[in-house]
Amino acid sequence: MNLNRKFISTIALTLLLTMLLAACGANSTEESSGSSPESASTSEGSGQAPTTAASPSAETQTRVFRDYEGREVTIPTHPQRILVNQFMGHLLAVGVKPIGATSNQLSQFEDSSFLKPLGLSAGVEDLGNTLSLERALSLNPDLIILQQNAVDELKNYDEYSKIAPTVVLSYGSKTMFEQLREIADIAGVPEKAEEWIAQYEEKAAQYREQLAGVIGPDVTFTVMEAWPKSEIMIFGNLFGRGTFSLYNSLQLKAPAKVQEAVMDKEPSYLKVSLETLPEYIGDYVFLSVYDWQDGDNAGLEADFKNAPVWRSLPAVTEDRIIQVNVNDFLPGDPLSIEKQMEAQVQLLLEKFQKMK
Repeated sequence: MNLNRKFISTIALTLLLTMLLAACGANSTEESSGSSPESASTSEGSGQAPTTAASPSAETQTRVFRDYEGREVTIPTHPQRILVNQFMGHLLAVGVKPIGATSNQLSQFEDSSFLKPLGLSAGVEDLGNTLSLERALSLNPDLIILQQNAVDELKNYDEYSKIAPTVVLSYGSKTMFEQLREIADIAGVPEKAEEWIAQYEEKAAQYREQLAGVIGPDVTFTVMEAWPKSEIMIFGNLFGRGTFSLYNSLQLKAPAKVQEAVMDKEPSYLKVSLETLPEYIGDYVFLSVYDWQDGDNAGLEADFKNAPVWRSLPAVTEDRIIQVNVNDFLPGDPLSIEKQMEAQVQLLLEKFQKMK
């Protein structure tokens, strides 16, 4: 009888141990299936196929983005530490602040009377005139965004891409809305672009109503800028200087020659001479002066306005020139464009009231 009891106890103990070992094995399998993104990445790098359970986790961490130069770059789905040499204003418009930007980008926010009061550049590291490799490395970014015509940066693309995933985007080939949607998509917040565009469009519609009873449908407008060495730039709707707000949002017309040369074109600007300038001048002109060479805007303006060709233009003799500050109208980011639109409406209402 005692022998039977010992035998039964032994069997029961054996069954219990078997069940415990099976449970431990199940837990081990579950922990392995829920491996971290780091372990999944390691297995991929070694040439081994990742487990089925780990793949969805990795996919939610990264995605593939095809940039302006055709590269397929694996970028974070929701990047947190972005460096830029352009597009800072686009990121800020969708609620994403880069951790670093070039001096040129930061100066636009400091020099603009529209943007400086907002203090948007605070806390953004200055990366120098060109995006410094050393500073970039020290900031540990998870994404770098470069402008396609930034020659100094692009020649170091391979070096940047070793620091963080690096994408190259065009500037001046898309409308502001298209560019904003692209940036918001890269930043992982596409819905924020739609929210920003909706509020902007509501304002634009109200402004168009204000101007409709003041400006006739056939009145034309030229956006131009005086440069050193008697060079003159005519701008279309894709390259800052208030063109997107003027032509796309307020829906005012450009002269036929401007429409043909630069509107919806890449590049959306054209360099012309003083002699050919009259061909591009509309009924009204938005003028800025930009001495990018010596920084003497006042001296350049005086020389330009004394040129016989300029002084003979009907738009000049009839006081149909609207001059704007280049620091306010140079940027083509959404935040600047919204402010430019507000300023344009005010300037137009004042000018047309005076012309009555």
